[in-house]
Amino acid sequence: MRTPEVGPEAAEGPGTGTGAGPESVDPRRWWVLSVLSLALFMIILNNGLLNVAIPSIMRDLGTGITRTQWIVDGYALVFAACLLTAGTLSDRYGRKRGTLLGALVFGAGSLVAVTADGAAQLTLARGLMGMAAAFVMPGTLSILVDVFPAHERPRAIAVWGSASALGVAAGPILGGVLVDHFWWGSVFFVNLLPVAVVLVAGAALLPESAARVPRPPDPVGALLGSATMTGLVYGVIHASGSGWTSASVLSAFAVAGASAGAFVAWERRHPSPMVDFAMLRRRAFQGAGTGNTMLFLGLAGTLFVLTQQMQFVMGYTPLEAGLAVAPFAAAVGVGSAVAPALARSTGPRGGVAAGLACAATGMLVLTRSAEGYPVLLCGVALCGAGVGLALTPATDTMMRLVPGDRAGNAAALNNTTQELGNALGVAVLGTVLAHQYTHGPSGEMRPPTTAAARDAFEHAASTGFAVAAALVAAGAAAAAFLLPGPRPAGPAPAPGRAEKPPAPEESRAPTR
Repeated sequence: MRTPEVGPEAAEGPGTGTGAGPESVDPRRWWVLSVLSLALFMIILNNGLLNVAIPSIMRDLGTGITRTQWIVDGYALVFAACLLTAGTLSDRYGRKRGTLLGALVFGAGSLVAVTADGAAQLTLARGLMGMAAAFVMPGTLSILVDVFPAHERPRAIAVWGSASALGVAAGPILGGVLVDHFWWGSVFFVNLLPVAVVLVAGAALLPESAARVPRPPDPVGALLGSATMTGLVYGVIHASGSGWTSASVLSAFAVAGASAGAFVAWERRHPSPMVDFAMLRRRAFQGAGTGNTMLFLGLAGTLFVLTQQMQFVMGYTPLEAGLAVAPFAAAVGVGSAVAPALARSTGPRGGVAAGLACAATGMLVLTRSAEGYPVLLCGVALCGAGVGLALTPATDTMMRLVPGDRAGNAAALNNTTQELGNALGVAVLGTVLAHQYTHGPSGEMRPPTTAAARDAFEHAASTGFAVAAALVAAGAAAAAFLLPGPRPAGPAPAPGRAEKPPAPEESRAPTR
């Protein structure tokens, strides 16, 4: 996959949305990256904090699996539903503004969650935080693309992705300490310190950038896209209690299908669509997007089930459960360090497919995790290494497919594939868990309290891990088939000169 230069506009630098030229590389870009990484860490930390608190929430609020799924998915679903709109608004009004506004609202949502006294309020607070995160995550990636030249971008994205892994690892440990010593609501206090740092440091360091020709907002497209995702996730979650053929579940899937069709029809006629359908038809995007979705589907569902298994079946305290999954971050760091070299030698195809295959193997190992911590550690480490290997080349591939002035929208589309995977992962594996495990009198799955119930839960969790492994392996196969291999060796283009226009499957990102 070649990366041709673009015309003179590539040298316009930050603030134009086209990326930095050789004369306009921001000397503070690594400090900027530290702020962007902290902002990403903040919104990823939130999920890790909550995962380890799930058993305590289920006990204290009396929630079964369906309500618990909504507490977790309230964040991921709203996050995914708002991402494209947030990216469009950030491209129009400024990516720095969008990122800082998102951080401020994220802190407000955390305060609402701290005071929650029921499942409904907690779900609403999580939804508010998800909407805020939808402005933060694409803003961090689009600013990164804007301030780093192309040859430094893979390394910067690897650092950015490592911050995400650190949030995944630190969340369960910190959440375990808080839940052990205080109560589950204290996990939301932790968000406030990084929010404050991001607001202060971001105001001072982050450069502002926006699209040179901003696109108008598309509220109809946003509503139709949100209805599609909500109907799909609602149907999968409620299938555990109502059955796949129940009227409510079939109606939810019908709403999702009708909304998806209407969304495509509307966007095709819209003068400034939220989604670039020409990009969607490109094999590189399809491979990276499918890989992202399947990877995060398997990962989110696996962590949702694993944190419950460790506490309900294996007898871990919240802190012990958090420490047990901490090696995930180290493994992601190792995978991220190897990813650029692997992608250079094998292309995105090899990097993404190898990462997903590694993660799928880890999930398969976790089917035996109840046998002891060495098995669990092996599974967690393989999952982390797979994420590190796959995330950087998949993200870099998607961001290279669009010009810089649409970086916010492209980042939002990249993040939408990930967050949709998160939402579907909790929905799918939670439903598998509920179907395989004994139901309570109301049809809701309850925490196991007897030896027989714990054995049944262990079997259900193993089935869930096997399903996750199969789905991620399918993503690996899709990535291997759709993504390009290594680009042919050849002389680099002279600075300031453009190569021939790329073929349909080649990248169009600027290089300096």
